[in-house]
Amino acid sequence: MSVGAIVGFMSAAILGWLGVSLLAWRFAVRLLDRMRRPKFENFVAVRHLRGHKHGYLTAIGILSVLGISMSSCSLCTVLSVMGGFTGDLRDKIFQTNAHVLVDGFGSDLENYGPLLTQIRQVPGVVNATPVLQGDMMMNSRTNTRAIVLKGIDTKTFSKTSSVLSGLEKGKIEYLDDSQALFDMVRARRAKLYGAVFGDTDTNAGAKGKAEPDKEGAKDRVLPAIIVGKEIADALYLYDGAEVNIIAPLGDIGPTGPIPKSRPFRVGGVFFSGMYQFDNMYVYMGLEAAQKFLRKDGLASEIQVALADPDKADEVAGAMRALLGSKLRVRTWGQLNAELFSALKLEKIVMFLVLSLAILVASFCIVATLTMLVLEKSAEVAVMMTLGATADKVRRIFLFEGLLIGGVGTAAGVCVALMLCTAMAVIGFPIDPEVWYIDQLPVRMDPREFLSVGVAAFTITQLATLLPARQAAKLRPVEGLKL
Repeated sequence: MSVGAIVGFMSAAILGWLGVSLLAWRFAVRLLDRMRRPKFENFVAVRHLRGHKHGYLTAIGILSVLGISMSSCSLCTVLSVMGGFTGDLRDKIFQTNAHVLVDGFGSDLENYGPLLTQIRQVPGVVNATPVLQGDMMMNSRTNTRAIVLKGIDTKTFSKTSSVLSGLEKGKIEYLDDSQALFDMVRARRAKLYGAVFGDTDTNAGAKGKAEPDKEGAKDRVLPAIIVGKEIADALYLYDGAEVNIIAPLGDIGPTGPIPKSRPFRVGGVFFSGMYQFDNMYVYMGLEAAQKFLRKDGLASEIQVALADPDKADEVAGAMRALLGSKLRVRTWGQLNAELFSALKLEKIVMFLVLSLAILVASFCIVATLTMLVLEKSAEVAVMMTLGATADKVRRIFLFEGLLIGGVGTAAGVCVALMLCTAMAVIGFPIDPEVWYIDQLPVRMDPREFLSVGVAAFTITQLATLLPARQAAKLRPVEGLKL
């Protein structure tokens, strides 16, 4: 969507909000004005708001409706967008992370086969897979960076996490079949240069051109790895490129541990939609990782997938009772507790801050009703002289505030509902390079819309108490003097 389209969308949204708010006000006032046998206080309140003798009072009343409508609409829209970002992040965590994580409090798990069988028998568990991981360094021809290496069992990992389900480049099968990756690279180089690996004399092809050895490639089969998109972009990697992975703890030398380095070949590039994943993780086959790290038969953790991630606490409790206290069981909520707590706090603060806009808009109601009390003091005095009680006079101005606040709140919530629906269906584009998504996420929660409506209506009704009280205290003698 171009800049002009975005401006057009925003202009249409503003015009739609203005039209809906004005139509709602006009419809509500006319409907009440045409009611048969209305209550005395309701009849007088509507006549006050529709009066044409002093049009500025009607104008201020309409501005009050627009102010409350805009505040309610903004608050509902912001909460829906924030809920969309939270929901999008939650979905990506479900796709890339384990729903439940089992480990040995930081120590490696030995003989994890029976443990996998036990975990898979727990009700609610879909699958479990072993993972061996460690902090490493990756070195390419252009750069070096820190990574987290994960050794996975491809047969069970794909049923636990979808992070490698849709690779941008390469195939997940290369992790188990390094020879197929080697054959692919060999065929590609033969197509590009007319030569294959093993032409060590002149490295010349059928076209008579020598192949520049830019990769330093050799006639060898290397274990395959799959890297994140951000790592591939930072190190200028592609499928088939050779890299070195450096383990900080290798052999023991005279001066202590010596880092261990081994070459690997890039078998694919994944894009998870989460920057920290694409910028940190590198996957390889479990056996290759165990061999490289010299941890044969060991795993760092067991990743568990559930049928219903929202029941993670319940399933985790059953797993703790089954596995005992020697193993640590953590849910996705516990692993990301700080993140979701921060998002929840941000939403609460945003609700309170934007509620102040409703409070400011309610000042217009106070001003409108106060001016009505001053303007209609003579009429109020006449009504009280004819028998209207102070309670009925108070109800007149309370109903006027109820009408302004109720119409403004209802119009704002309805406009927010239409605006959020339009953004969810049509889509509002944002820069994917910054936000890692191509359009603004929107997730509407009926409870949030109801909370905004109740809060806005309550604030506006509290704003009418003071002017209504002043009107009820008006003495007929003082009003008739005016």
